[in-house]
Amino acid sequence: MNKRPPIRASRIGGSAFSYLTARPRTGKVVSSFSGGINILFEGGEAFVPVQTKSVALHPWAIEIPGDPLRLPEGTSVSAKGGRLSLANTHILFSAARIEELSLPQFSAEEAVIAQRNLPVLVRFVEETRKTHPPDPFQPEIDAIIDRWHETGDPAVLLDLMGLGAGSTPSGDDVLLGIIAGTSLFEHTDDQAREGLAQLRARVHETAHIRTPLPSAQMLFAACDRSFPEPTLVLLESLTLSSASEESISETAKRVAQLGNYSGLSILTGLTNPKRWS
Repeated sequence: MNKRPPIRASRIGGSAFSYLTARPRTGKVVSSFSGGINILFEGGEAFVPVQTKSVALHPWAIEIPGDPLRLPEGTSVSAKGGRLSLANTHILFSAARIEELSLPQFSAEEAVIAQRNLPVLVRFVEETRKTHPPDPFQPEIDAIIDRWHETGDPAVLLDLMGLGAGSTPSGDDVLLGIIAGTSLFEHTDDQAREGLAQLRARVHETAHIRTPLPSAQMLFAACDRSFPEPTLVLLESLTLSSASEESISETAKRVAQLGNYSGLSILTGLTNPKRWS
């Protein structure tokens, strides 16, 4: 029987690369989706999708060329020496381009520009919601955000974790958006920096027990200023003085297309005002 040639991964998120190269890992295929497969490592320690470029890259994903990989659930997986082995399929990621997907530190001038551009994003979210199926959890999410606005207490936002359906509940996506939006200003706003530090600490303490692993990983990455690629592109575009309303709306549209509710939930969090006092 001819040996199947290895698949050479094109890109890999920074979190996935760090985890898979720290030491040998074992896992199994736990599910499939339109763009590939999901692998659970070490009995629940890490969740890593192997996907095509048609799916937005995020810190925990591996991108491969060609068609989506298809393997039965339960297929054993091992990771060692920059290679994933899945039955007779091998994926080389040691030479893949590592995408840290990290948000840079912005200057005071860039933060001012971002603040000035945020109303464009608010209008985009308002218009998109008119044509998007309503999230059944939105009333609960709005109530939590209202309490946060009233109190300014980051602990209130922890109630967003695990709120919603699926592996990345919409409440978690809103929280990711809040972390993302506040991260734009943390180096120029003392209250934002202090509130974000408190929120990050609480997320690290509780996310693993309050929300599914894929969502917890995304929140941990966000706390380290690492975001899904479309979200990162949008955040950076907000700081550009040359960005037009059309270009911001176009990058926001790519975020809105993430999942059924995920993208719009991220934008909802991102467009909420900072309330850390």
